[in-house]
Amino acid sequence: MPYNLLNEEWMMVLSAKGVRSTIAPWQITDAIDTDPILSLQTPRPDFHGALVQFLIGLLQTTFAPEDRDEWFRYFESPPAPETLREAFAPYAHAFELDGDKARFMQDQNPLAEQKPLPITALLIDTAGSETHFVKDLPTQGLSPAMAALALYTLQTNAPSGGAGHRTSLRGGGPLSTLVIATPEETGSQPSLWQTLWLNVLDEESFGVRATPEDAERIFPWLSQTRISGKGGSDTPPEAVHKLQMFWGMPRRIRLDVETVSQGTCAISGTVDDKLIRRYRTKNYGTNYTGAWHHTLSPYTDDGKQLLAMHPRGSISYRHWMGLVQEPKDSKVKRLPARVVHRFTADGYELDQEGVRFRLWAFGYDMDNMKPRCWFESTLPLFPFKDDEQQEEIRFAAERLVQAAGLFLENLRGRIKDAWFQPNDPRRKSAKLEHIQDAFWQETESDFYARIQALASAADPMDDRLAQFHAWHRVLRGYTETAFDRWVDYNQITEQSHPRRIAEARRNLRCFNYSKKIRACLELPDRSNAGERQAA
Repeated sequence: MPYNLLNEEWMMVLSAKGVRSTIAPWQITDAIDTDPILSLQTPRPDFHGALVQFLIGLLQTTFAPEDRDEWFRYFESPPAPETLREAFAPYAHAFELDGDKARFMQDQNPLAEQKPLPITALLIDTAGSETHFVKDLPTQGLSPAMAALALYTLQTNAPSGGAGHRTSLRGGGPLSTLVIATPEETGSQPSLWQTLWLNVLDEESFGVRATPEDAERIFPWLSQTRISGKGGSDTPPEAVHKLQMFWGMPRRIRLDVETVSQGTCAISGTVDDKLIRRYRTKNYGTNYTGAWHHTLSPYTDDGKQLLAMHPRGSISYRHWMGLVQEPKDSKVKRLPARVVHRFTADGYELDQEGVRFRLWAFGYDMDNMKPRCWFESTLPLFPFKDDEQQEEIRFAAERLVQAAGLFLENLRGRIKDAWFQPNDPRRKSAKLEHIQDAFWQETESDFYARIQALASAADPMDDRLAQFHAWHRVLRGYTETAFDRWVDYNQITEQSHPRRIAEARRNLRCFNYSKKIRACLELPDRSNAGERQAA
């Protein structure tokens, strides 16, 4: 029998009572009232992100609610497992990992002329190369479950891989942002269903409905690959079904399931009778072009093209504008993911007792085909009661982040003043990333406290000045303390330059009340030096 990803019990999960089990996708709502499934258990963070997106895409394709009312109804009363099983069944033929017919995420051509590669070269962090620090690549194997996850993870995040090896539908290493439910300190643990459903749009919002007759246009492996090489063509959104955004297949890959054997999976550590050890690949697969707008990614729009955002370093509150709210004071529009936009607009209607909502941002920071790092982070989310509140908090958040950037820029400059003479060549090349990272991390909780206060205020406009003043105190105190920490102000040696350090610190403090800061945070004009010192 073919290994079918909708029918096999292959996903490891954890329940509210701490029970670990392996389930099929249609069983995600099993025992929802007595021992609900809380989370997926995967051996790698990129697999975790991919599996969540797999399930969201599956629900969006086969079980999307008709409208907002039905969406809210299913959030409060999840469907029975059998209901999901019935919804998935018409599409089951698209999820067979092996067998003689179309295979999940694989080219219909056997690619027999291509040299076989070790299956672990599917992993993005090996980049298909045996020069990386992965031993015995040719002899390792993956269980069908891990091979399926490796395949979906690669196709969803595909970086550039040389001539004709296409990137994912959102580009190489896209940033994904999902809405997740987390418990209050005394609240009950939200279920996996709630997190998945928070990222499914109703049909009216998504803009299209799927039927089983659409399967070949939704799942590209059900038909011949749209070759993008000589004589081929690109694939804009209008050429296929809109739901293909969840099932993009830029790479031509064929798992070698004809020579499987028993062994221990290199990733999960489980023993399996169908260990897959090799695959084949060929370039010039599907080349996704045009204005694809994936519901799980934020985008930039410069008026000419829509581009999915990509991780560039750690993710923190400095990315609030663009990930949670759309900034207004920017030449390039930054659009939060559609599921995040929907939550900020409608989330206040959810029963929030005992639950907090957060934005989960994750993805690979890629350098062409080489992954620099996997980044993920969560940011608090605050649903807005109306457009007026959303606009007030957007304005305040933009000013808070802008002020933080100004204070950080000043801190970095004054530290360089303390360390180097103006003409010292080391000044320009000095790496201060550690200072920058510490700043964003150590002021983060205070930023969210300001946003929380504004979101809870009866009138955010009235409370805005109080929060601006509080933020000013935080940044002023932090930068002065950080200056002393990094310059080692209290341990001046004979080789140090006390006058230069003292002058740099004085300039640091003067900046706290500069015209630029006052305008940003709407502070009163306090030109009197005595008043400034007393503050």
